[in-house]
Amino acid sequence: MEKEFNPALQFDAFTEGIENGGLRSTSSISIVVCYIIAKCQHKVTAKNIIDAMVMGKMANYFEISSAVGKMTKKGYIKEDEDGFLTITEDCRFLIDLVENDLPLTIRERSVELVSKLAVLDINKKENKVVIEKSDKGYSVTMHVSDIDCDFMELKLYVPSEAQAVVIKEKFEENPAKVYENLINSIFE
Repeated sequence: MEKEFNPALQFDAFTEGIENGGLRSTSSISIVVCYIIAKCQHKVTAKNIIDAMVMGKMANYFEISSAVGKMTKKGYIKEDEDGFLTITEDCRFLIDLVENDLPLTIRERSVELVSKLAVLDINKKENKVVIEKSDKGYSVTMHVSDIDCDFMELKLYVPSEAQAVVIKEKFEENPAKVYENLINSIFE
């Protein structure tokens, strides 16, 4: 059975930087913004959505930035004082369109990438990593924090800045895993 033509889904978006199968309709891009916010299990920011869609080559930077702005201005999404986005009741009906008109891969990849970036942002805010140069190389100090105090501080020395940056990035991906592995190895 062939789908009816939906004039709202014209190919009217800039396509520079997107891969085949990416979003080519401004209405599709706007709708996927609502979908991502509704389906993501983490608090997300506009930057999370924009970065994920560009990184995943699913939408053009200018198109996704414009869509987030338009959806906010029209009252479909709201941004709180911390920059986190939520959808409004007016946006909920648009999500049904996504289920029917956008490819499953776009829906799944967009939510997955936004979730990863949202978790990374939260980890960076809550758990600090400091890299300091010394005469013997670099020290990387990792802090696992809970609200207002550190419950773990781990300091490693490495010979190069590149190694220090890799350690920082890996720690920021999942500080809880680092903490859990350390505690498990102590008490085994």
